[in-house]
Amino acid sequence: MRLYTTYGTNDLPRAIRFYDAIFSVLDQPRLPGWSKDRAGWGADPDAGIGFWVCTPHDGGAASVGNGTMIAFPARSAAQVRRFHAAGLEYGGTDAGAPGIRDYYAPDFYVAYLRDPDGNKLSCFYYHYDPGKNPGD
Repeated sequence: MRLYTTYGTNDLPRAIRFYDAIFSVLDQPRLPGWSKDRAGWGADPDAGIGFWVCTPHDGGAASVGNGTMIAFPARSAAQVRRFHAAGLEYGGTDAGAPGIRDYYAPDFYVAYLRDPDGNKLSCFYYHYDPGKNPGD
């Protein structure tokens, strides 16, 4: 299956700064093919997996979906924390600090952000072990 995700933005330069920051933490470069009204990130465009931001094609304002969220996998709890910190530094807002949650498995480490347009994002790490992650 080929898959890509798109979020709308009302300020593309601001969105690009934000997503460049969080995707650099996740080692996901900007994809080729971006233009004046869109930009994308991902490691392999031929695999059909990518994340894009663009101004809405219908000319209307971009808006967020209630209950909509994109979640990105991380390689460690430290990477989840860096993702969250980069998002806050580049105009995102906190939607849930890095850590474990009582309603998930104890080895599921996660953080939540809203991008500058209000879209919800998550970064998660499976197999979290607090004994191997001092300071968590």
